[in-house]
Amino acid sequence: MRIKALLYSDGSERSLSAAIYAAALMKGNPHMTLTIISCNRPASGAAGVVWDEGWSAPGAVRGISEAILREARKVFEDRDMAVETRAVACGDRLAEEIAACAREGNFNLVIMGTKGPSDLRALVLGSVAHQVVHLSDRPVLLVKKLPPEILAMLDDD
Repeated sequence: MRIKALLYSDGSERSLSAAIYAAALMKGNPHMTLTIISCNRPASGAAGVVWDEGWSAPGAVRGISEAILREARKVFEDRDMAVETRAVACGDRLAEEIAACAREGNFNLVIMGTKGPSDLRALVLGSVAHQVVHLSDRPVLLVKKLPPEILAMLDDD
């Protein structure tokens, strides 16, 4: 079966776990192709470069997105696997943008890292990953941060 997968990466450890898991899936399926996306979206919070209007400096956001894509792509390059990378424009509706990207790109699998809801807001509204599960008409594979022993096993393959 031909699998055309979309991997969303935000630079977190759970995204790295999802990338390593996706690489293991690719190794077992020579007909699998993968595109990694990261969002060029405004940063917010104490670490974000945000003006009063709520928008981040575009160059800073692009630089962060490119760094995230380089880091995720390295997982596959280290295993001699070809992947495509793409920065996509996202706003406040990140989950909707990921689901739309999967639909418009005719991907038949979405892979994402997740930490699971850990605060009241996430429990009520759901995490971005869980929102994608509900919004997407494609199967979504959620990968929690893998323990070091499993990461080592997947790295050895």
